[in-house]
Amino acid sequence: MTNRIPAFLTLMILFYLILTSCENDKKGQQESLPIDFLTIEQYKFVEVDKDVKMAYLDFGNMNDPIIVLLHGEPNNSYVYRNIAPFLVEQNFRVIIPDLVGFGYSDKPKNPDLITYSNQTKWLNAFMDNLKLADINLFAHDWGGMISLRIVAERQQLFRKVAVSYSYLFEGDEEIPDSFMGFINYAENDSTFSPGNIMDWGTKKKLSDTVKAKYDSPFKLKSDYYFVKKFPSMIPSAPDDPEAILNKKLNEKLKRFNKPFITIWGNNNDLMWKGKDSLLQKNIIGAKNQTHYMLDSDHFIQEDKPVELAKILITFFKKDA
Repeated sequence: MTNRIPAFLTLMILFYLILTSCENDKKGQQESLPIDFLTIEQYKFVEVDKDVKMAYLDFGNMNDPIIVLLHGEPNNSYVYRNIAPFLVEQNFRVIIPDLVGFGYSDKPKNPDLITYSNQTKWLNAFMDNLKLADINLFAHDWGGMISLRIVAERQQLFRKVAVSYSYLFEGDEEIPDSFMGFINYAENDSTFSPGNIMDWGTKKKLSDTVKAKYDSPFKLKSDYYFVKKFPSMIPSAPDDPEAILNKKLNEKLKRFNKPFITIWGNNNDLMWKGKDSLLQKNIIGAKNQTHYMLDSDHFIQEDKPVELAKILITFFKKDA
């Protein structure tokens, strides 16, 4: 009997230590999860042009591998609220900017500043000012249409690239009536609402609270200049200077030989149908990669945040 008591106590102590360890792990995970996308307090700011600043979130250890997450039309960094925590937990430094004209970034009141080339210049300046290198990039929609230009021109900055609903349009692509209707809505409809657009572009229905958050950055009439202009900035004629530039950059992008994947939804959107296949076919780094088609509408970040996070973690952690 006396020999059994120490053994029993030992088992009890081991059981207690295991339980405590599990609780501490859970607590540690919970403490790492809170990322506040709802207020300005956690945002940092960097000047990207005279009197133009970009807001951004920067989470994780400064020495961890970098992931840059780029949003598109008509949203902002808030779209990554259900994705970024998983990436940080996997020991990535996660940087999420708001494009100029969106979120907490400046919204210049001069409409002449709203150009595709200016957005490219500002994102270039953002990356330079933060001294980013060896970037793991995920870009969606306009975030991709802007950043793919930089990937083409400055391939040395990037380690791996994943894109969703992004393509460098050369002006000779067919623009479907549905997208022309969206351009008209953005430019002319007095009821224009980013929150409603986000809801229309997801298979699951967004709550009124979430829709209101997407509407919240736009308070003044001038705040809407960028978000209402973006749809019409996609080049629709081959002689458009932006289309001519994209054609040249597509030739450079083809030579990108680092890992490159596409993540699309199965929503059969005619504007984007087949663009993922073109990227897979044309870009050297996209060959022999696993590409994804999710059960999702346009806004994959809302429809499939956990699945998207898992894909990005697997892709970015894998040795090149």
